[in-house]
Amino acid sequence: MANMTNFFGLLEQLQSADITVHQNRCAVVRNRNATCMKCAEVCTSGCISYDDNELIIAPERCIGCGTCATVCPTCALEAHRPNDAELLHSCLAAAKAADGEVIVACEQILAAAEGLFDPDKVVGVTCLGRVEESLLVTLAVAGVKHVSLVQAKCEECEHSTGFRMAELVRDTANTLLETWKSGMRVDLAKKFPSVARLAAEGKGYDASRRGFFASVKDEAKTAAAVTADYAVKDALGVEDAPEPKYVKVMADGTLPHFVPDRRERLLDGLAALGEPEDVMIDTRLWGHVIIDPEKCSSCQMCATFCPTGAISKFKDDDGTFGVQHAPADCVKCRCCTDICPEGALELSEEVFAVDLLSGAVERYEMKPMKNPPGNPHQIWHSMKDLLGCDQVYER
Repeated sequence: MANMTNFFGLLEQLQSADITVHQNRCAVVRNRNATCMKCAEVCTSGCISYDDNELIIAPERCIGCGTCATVCPTCALEAHRPNDAELLHSCLAAAKAADGEVIVACEQILAAAEGLFDPDKVVGVTCLGRVEESLLVTLAVAGVKHVSLVQAKCEECEHSTGFRMAELVRDTANTLLETWKSGMRVDLAKKFPSVARLAAEGKGYDASRRGFFASVKDEAKTAAAVTADYAVKDALGVEDAPEPKYVKVMADGTLPHFVPDRRERLLDGLAALGEPEDVMIDTRLWGHVIIDPEKCSSCQMCATFCPTGAISKFKDDDGTFGVQHAPADCVKCRCCTDICPEGALELSEEVFAVDLLSGAVERYEMKPMKNPPGNPHQIWHSMKDLLGCDQVYER
């Protein structure tokens, strides 16, 4: 008889097949003072919460829409069913069938219009909140002419936060495409484009049955893959190394940095489109750090907690030190503004488009700290300054 513990372990793996949580990427897990809870705010089913310095997903409530992965600035949440590669492949196949048009539709409009559209020309998703900018820019690079995001009555849907996410993504993608002089545009539509509609006589197959079996096949494929992987590892006694809940500080005193794969793909796609117009753009994706040197205490905590390294420390041979900011690596998580003890840092919504591909870096030189770390009397001096008196003693 199978071990019951192993059985429940398998169930846990199957329940989490829709989303993967990378705890050490989460801005709030990395820094308790961070205020980013974008995933919970946009979650279409209310399955995300934060407790005891950990991001929690309630799998029984998750509908697998992927909207949380779209909004997460650090890609701490990774969507499956489909994953990014599968969704791109489906979009490219649909574009080929629809003469360069990509049509993505939510499951509600697909159910309402069953038998009235050609499923070879339409890509179905649980919610339009699954679509994000790196996918759309990659489609533009591939020569797609137009993208239609077909909605149902999304404003009335219980998952309407996903639709609002889709609106933001549409606006951001169109801003980028226009700035990079691409002819492709993204639109939200309430009806299927004519290229995807079927005549009343149909095509000789039952679209609802085809859709049902395609859905079953996808579900079975996901479950089978998880089950097989789990069974092999269990038989061999192999255990996945648990992802560290807390990340360790590196030699330079900062937490490990990483740039999300989606952001890398987006920048690669923009580079493939060519040179942008020399304008400032305001999107949900990037920010421009501005530091007030008069307020700054030179603590460099902004660089310590920046997840991508968009803010990093520097120290020159002549002793000049400070932080530098690379707008292209900024993911607008606002860790820097949340952690700054002096309120010396602001994050502008606008960035220069040319800076995103040029590797532009802005330096902020800092003055020496009054009570630098490493001084054995640092706490004593700091308390004297805080209390404003000399009657502070150390033992």
